[in-house]
Amino acid sequence: MIKKYILCLGLCIGMFMSQAQREYTAFDKAFHSVSSNEIMEFVYEMCKPEHKGRLAGSPEYTRCAHWAANYFSAWGLTPGGDNGFYFQNFPVQYTDVKDAGVLKVKGEDMDVTYRMPDDYYPGTHTASGVLKGEPVYVGFGITAPDLGYDDYAGIDVRGKIVVIEPGVPCERENQAYARWDEFYSGSVYKIKNAVSHGAAGALFTGKFSHPGILYNDGFIYCHVSDKVVNDLLTGTSWTARTLKDKIRGDKRPHSMVLTGKEVEMMFRSFHAPSQTQNVIGYIPGTDKRLKDAPIIIGAHLDHLGCPGILFPGALDNASGSAIVMETAKAFAQSGVKPLRPVVFILFGAEEPGMLGSKFYVKHPLFPLEKTLCMFNLDMVGNGTELRVGGVNTFPELKKYFTEANEQYLRRILHTSDYSKASGRMYTDGEIFNFNGVPAFSLGTRNKVGRTYYHVPQDVPETLTPEIMEDVSKLLYTVLCKLACDPHIRLSE
Repeated sequence: MIKKYILCLGLCIGMFMSQAQREYTAFDKAFHSVSSNEIMEFVYEMCKPEHKGRLAGSPEYTRCAHWAANYFSAWGLTPGGDNGFYFQNFPVQYTDVKDAGVLKVKGEDMDVTYRMPDDYYPGTHTASGVLKGEPVYVGFGITAPDLGYDDYAGIDVRGKIVVIEPGVPCERENQAYARWDEFYSGSVYKIKNAVSHGAAGALFTGKFSHPGILYNDGFIYCHVSDKVVNDLLTGTSWTARTLKDKIRGDKRPHSMVLTGKEVEMMFRSFHAPSQTQNVIGYIPGTDKRLKDAPIIIGAHLDHLGCPGILFPGALDNASGSAIVMETAKAFAQSGVKPLRPVVFILFGAEEPGMLGSKFYVKHPLFPLEKTLCMFNLDMVGNGTELRVGGVNTFPELKKYFTEANEQYLRRILHTSDYSKASGRMYTDGEIFNFNGVPAFSLGTRNKVGRTYYHVPQDVPETLTPEIMEDVSKLLYTVLCKLACDPHIRLSE
């Protein structure tokens, strides 16, 4: 009798261990399928010259979107776009800058022809044509009656070329900074303000591309280095740095006509209304009560295109898109049957103003009011430490991340408190946040080497593949548990 009992107990234990092993193996196999090599293969594909910088509205972006959708299909994700497909289409303005163009400055004892990309980049939405005009330095290009500030006061810029600084004449530590930043720091505002004062064109200082500037018929502009600005300031007592510092120090404008100088710009571009798309795939939920209460994982697929030179956009944001794809593959192959849907979105047209995420929240696949949360990945390809923004305010969610990191990764993990988006928004996550969906950012810290933003040097070789693999593994592990938790509530 005892022998029979022992034999039966042994069989039960064996069956239990066998079942546990199968369950562990399914999770473990998918976990270990997450590969830095595959993530980098995705990154290299997105950054290929054939995709021409993935400019929203371009045929090349759409080709890249089809490439990503084919993977969603191969992994068995359910299409979440229009009419049973993976694409959620929406309108967008498309400007194709044909070549490097020309930038010259002439003056007394000065006749300089500048080189692209060393000295300037064409504006991503510049009009086509030739423009010659007198330059006028207008500081930050801001007219703010409510703050008692106007860079255009007492100066005539009609038909001229304005030189505009990025940002605002106020430090972040200042209590008034939020108001300045919300209304007056955006490049779209600055172009509209320049146009309203009669300017014919603009030179944006800082030499990194501002894709948020929308097309204005006939308005020609580019982004220039300090060298160009210093040449324009020849004959004054200022340099590009000292003049900007003077404005910030005095908290008042120091605009001036740069007498005796002439700027010549010539660019060729094609502008037209177009269409672009979000790429959406999901794993359905199995619980009837939670089938409309998804978790969303998103990253923007688009970048700046090829305005005279290729902007590959590896860190921004092939990195985030590749991690979303790798996580989608692992989750789809994990065998996990989530109680709630898990939605994977590659957003289009983030660069010109988060247009893809704005379109989604107006036309959601699942009700926003039922959506549990959104995880956003933007520029997550370089570093040695992990970061999850916003989870400190939600202890249950934070616990999932800290436990997953301690059990599987053992990286330094930084977390922060949640804050409600207001005013200007800079990421797709903030669009969801502002529309009532708790949104959290996944990222990295402690960068390795030099990183690049909105410049042609943002190439795959500057990324840290190992940290990208661990971001994907962290997200995958958390999703496997979070999507199967019927009780979690994310309320502040």
